[in-house]
Amino acid sequence: MIAKIVPFLLLSLLMTGCNKKSENQSQNNNANTEATKTVKQTDTTTNKTATQEPQKNVLHMKGVDQKDYELIADYRGLIFKGYEGKILLLDFFATWCPPCRAEIPHLVNLQKKYKGKLQVFSILMEENKSNEEMEDFIDSFDINYPVLNSKENFFLSQALGGIKSLPTLVIYDKTGAYFTHFVGAAPEEMLESAIEKALKK
Repeated sequence: MIAKIVPFLLLSLLMTGCNKKSENQSQNNNANTEATKTVKQTDTTTNKTATQEPQKNVLHMKGVDQKDYELIADYRGLIFKGYEGKILLLDFFATWCPPCRAEIPHLVNLQKKYKGKLQVFSILMEENKSNEEMEDFIDSFDINYPVLNSKENFFLSQALGGIKSLPTLVIYDKTGAYFTHFVGAAPEEMLESAIEKALKK
Protein backbone atom coordinates (compact mmCIF):
# COMPACT_ATOMS: atom_id res chain seq x y z
CA MET A 1 0.00 0.00 0.00
CA ILE A 2 1.06 3.60 -0.46
CA ALA A 3 1.73 3.99 3.27
CA LYS A 4 4.31 1.18 3.10
CA ILE A 5 6.15 2.77 0.18
CA VAL A 6 7.41 5.67 2.28
CA PRO A 7 7.17 4.23 5.80
CA PHE A 8 6.55 6.92 8.37
CA LEU A 9 8.00 9.46 5.92
CA LEU A 10 5.98 12.41 7.08
CA LEU A 11 5.01 11.32 10.60
CA SER A 12 7.99 13.16 12.12
CA LEU A 13 7.80 16.39 10.13
CA LEU A 14 8.43 19.51 12.16
CA MET A 15 5.75 22.18 12.29
CA THR A 16 7.64 24.93 10.44
CA GLY A 17 5.08 26.06 7.86
CA CYS A 18 1.43 27.03 8.16
CA ASN A 19 -0.44 24.81 10.60
CA LYS A 20 -3.46 23.26 8.92
CA LYS A 21 -6.68 24.80 10.19
CA SER A 22 -8.23 22.67 12.91
CA GLU A 23 -11.67 22.78 11.32
CA ASN A 24 -10.19 21.52 8.06
CA GLN A 25 -8.55 18.65 9.89
CA SER A 26 -11.79 17.63 11.56
CA GLN A 27 -13.66 17.86 8.25
CA ASN A 28 -11.02 15.66 6.66
CA ASN A 29 -11.15 12.93 9.33
CA ASN A 30 -13.91 11.01 7.54
CA ALA A 31 -12.13 11.20 4.18
CA ASN A 32 -8.84 10.16 5.78
CA THR A 33 -10.44 7.22 7.60
CA GLU A 34 -12.07 6.09 4.36
CA ALA A 35 -8.72 6.35 2.57
CA THR A 36 -7.04 4.21 5.21
CA LYS A 37 -9.80 1.61 4.94
CA THR A 38 -9.47 1.58 1.16
CA VAL A 39 -5.71 1.10 1.30
CA LYS A 40 -6.02 -1.68 3.91
CA GLN A 41 -8.75 -3.47 1.99
CA THR A 42 -6.71 -3.35 -1.20
CA ASP A 43 -3.64 -4.65 0.62
CA THR A 44 -5.42 -7.64 2.19
CA THR A 45 -7.27 -8.81 -0.93
CA THR A 46 -4.07 -9.89 -2.69
CA ASN A 47 -1.85 -12.70 -1.42
CA LYS A 48 1.38 -11.92 -3.22
CA THR A 49 3.90 -14.55 -4.30
CA ALA A 50 7.29 -14.18 -5.90
CA THR A 51 5.86 -14.92 -9.35
CA GLN A 52 3.00 -12.43 -9.16
CA GLU A 53 3.06 -8.85 -10.43
CA PRO A 54 3.85 -6.40 -7.63
CA GLN A 55 0.66 -4.93 -6.21
CA LYS A 56 -0.19 -1.46 -7.47
CA ASN A 57 -2.48 1.13 -5.97
CA VAL A 58 -4.02 3.78 -8.18
CA LEU A 59 -5.51 7.17 -7.32
CA HIS A 60 -7.52 9.00 -9.98
CA MET A 61 -6.99 12.67 -9.20
CA LYS A 62 -8.76 15.63 -10.80
CA GLY A 63 -7.03 18.79 -11.90
CA VAL A 64 -8.43 22.30 -11.93
CA ASP A 65 -7.90 21.99 -15.70
CA GLN A 66 -10.58 19.22 -15.69
CA LYS A 67 -7.99 16.60 -16.65
CA ASP A 68 -7.69 13.22 -14.94
CA TYR A 69 -4.30 12.45 -13.42
CA GLU A 70 -3.57 8.83 -12.57
CA LEU A 71 -1.16 8.33 -9.68
CA ILE A 72 0.30 4.82 -9.51
CA ALA A 73 1.98 3.56 -6.33
CA ASP A 74 3.83 0.30 -5.79
CA TYR A 75 6.85 -0.91 -3.83
CA ARG A 76 9.13 1.29 -5.97
CA GLY A 77 7.39 4.59 -5.21
CA LEU A 78 4.98 7.02 -6.87
CA ILE A 79 4.54 7.75 -10.57
CA PHE A 80 2.00 9.88 -12.42
CA LYS A 81 0.96 8.10 -15.60
CA GLY A 82 2.29 9.97 -18.60
CA TYR A 83 5.08 11.61 -16.56
CA GLU A 84 7.34 8.58 -16.20
CA GLY A 85 11.09 9.26 -16.16
CA LYS A 86 10.72 12.76 -14.70
CA ILE A 87 11.61 14.13 -11.29
CA LEU A 88 8.33 14.53 -9.44
CA LEU A 89 7.77 17.40 -7.01
CA LEU A 90 4.55 17.30 -4.98
CA ASP A 91 3.59 20.61 -3.39
CA PHE A 92 0.98 20.23 -0.63
CA PHE A 93 -0.44 23.72 -0.18
CA ALA A 94 -3.42 25.95 0.65
CA THR A 95 -4.42 29.27 -0.86
CA TRP A 96 -4.74 30.91 2.59
CA CYS A 97 -1.16 30.00 3.56
CA PRO A 98 1.38 32.87 3.09
CA PRO A 99 4.48 30.59 2.83
CA CYS A 100 2.61 28.51 0.23
CA ARG A 101 2.00 31.62 -1.82
CA ALA A 102 5.64 32.68 -1.43
CA GLU A 103 6.78 29.30 -2.74
CA ILE A 104 4.79 29.47 -5.99
CA PRO A 105 7.15 31.75 -7.99
CA HIS A 106 10.04 29.37 -7.18
CA LEU A 107 8.05 26.38 -8.41
CA VAL A 108 7.05 28.27 -11.58
CA ASN A 109 10.72 29.10 -12.27
CA LEU A 110 11.88 25.53 -11.65
CA GLN A 111 9.14 24.09 -13.87
CA LYS A 112 10.35 26.39 -16.68
CA LYS A 113 14.05 25.71 -16.12
CA TYR A 114 13.70 21.92 -15.93
CA LYS A 115 11.02 21.48 -18.55
CA GLY A 116 11.03 17.87 -19.74
CA LYS A 117 12.99 16.71 -16.68
CA LEU A 118 10.78 17.86 -13.79
CA GLN A 119 7.06 17.83 -13.18
CA VAL A 120 5.52 19.85 -10.36
CA PHE A 121 2.06 18.98 -9.06
CA SER A 122 0.33 21.17 -6.50
CA ILE A 123 -1.96 19.23 -4.16
CA LEU A 124 -4.64 21.55 -2.76
CA MET A 125 -5.34 20.82 0.91
CA GLU A 126 -8.64 22.71 1.10
CA GLU A 127 -12.18 21.42 0.88
CA ASN A 128 -15.04 23.08 -0.98
CA LYS A 129 -12.76 25.21 -3.14
CA SER A 130 -14.36 25.48 -6.57
CA ASN A 131 -12.36 25.13 -9.78
CA GLU A 132 -13.57 28.59 -10.77
CA GLU A 133 -11.96 30.08 -7.65
CA MET A 134 -8.80 28.09 -8.30
CA GLU A 135 -8.63 29.22 -11.92
CA ASP A 136 -8.48 32.83 -10.72
CA PHE A 137 -5.78 31.88 -8.20
CA ILE A 138 -3.75 30.07 -10.89
CA ASP A 139 -4.03 33.04 -13.25
CA SER A 140 -2.98 35.52 -10.56
CA PHE A 141 0.24 33.57 -9.89
CA ASP A 142 0.92 32.48 -13.51
CA ILE A 143 1.09 28.86 -12.36
CA ASN A 144 2.46 26.65 -15.17
CA TYR A 145 1.95 23.19 -13.63
CA PRO A 146 -1.14 21.15 -12.72
CA VAL A 147 -3.07 21.99 -9.56
CA LEU A 148 -5.07 19.03 -8.25
CA ASN A 149 -8.39 19.73 -6.55
CA SER A 150 -10.27 16.62 -5.42
CA LYS A 151 -11.01 14.47 -2.37
CA GLU A 152 -8.22 12.13 -3.46
CA ASN A 153 -5.77 14.85 -2.36
CA PHE A 154 -6.65 14.00 1.24
CA PHE A 155 -6.36 10.26 0.55
CA LEU A 156 -2.82 10.83 -0.71
CA SER A 157 -1.95 12.99 2.30
CA GLN A 158 -3.18 10.30 4.67
CA ALA A 159 -1.40 7.52 2.81
CA LEU A 160 1.89 9.42 3.16
CA GLY A 161 1.45 9.65 6.92
CA GLY A 162 -0.59 12.84 7.10
CA ILE A 163 0.50 16.33 6.04
CA LYS A 164 0.82 18.36 9.25
CA SER A 165 2.32 21.60 7.94
CA LEU A 166 1.97 23.63 4.76
CA PRO A 167 3.66 23.91 2.41
CA THR A 168 5.19 20.44 2.39
CA LEU A 169 7.18 19.60 -0.73
CA VAL A 170 8.12 15.99 -1.52
CA ILE A 171 10.56 15.08 -4.29
CA TYR A 172 10.70 11.70 -6.05
CA ASP A 173 13.46 10.67 -8.44
CA LYS A 174 13.10 9.54 -12.07
CA THR A 175 12.17 6.00 -11.01
CA GLY A 176 9.43 7.22 -8.65
CA ALA A 177 11.46 6.49 -5.51
CA TYR A 178 11.29 8.96 -2.60
CA PHE A 179 14.27 11.34 -2.65
CA THR A 180 13.73 14.11 -0.09
CA HIS A 181 11.17 16.51 1.36
CA PHE A 182 10.93 20.06 2.71
CA VAL A 183 8.56 21.41 5.34
CA GLY A 184 7.75 25.09 5.07
CA ALA A 185 8.88 27.43 2.29
CA ALA A 186 12.26 26.37 0.90
CA PRO A 187 14.65 28.67 -0.99
CA GLU A 188 14.67 28.11 -4.73
CA GLU A 189 18.39 27.34 -4.63
CA MET A 190 17.79 24.54 -2.11
CA LEU A 191 15.04 23.00 -4.23
CA GLU A 192 17.20 23.28 -7.35
CA SER A 193 20.11 21.59 -5.59
CA ALA A 194 17.85 18.68 -4.62
CA ILE A 195 16.53 18.42 -8.19
CA GLU A 196 20.07 18.37 -9.60
CA LYS A 197 21.08 15.60 -7.18
CA ALA A 198 17.95 13.59 -8.05
CA LEU A 199 18.71 13.95 -11.77
CA LYS A 200 22.21 12.52 -11.25
CA LYS A 201 20.98 9.58 -9.20
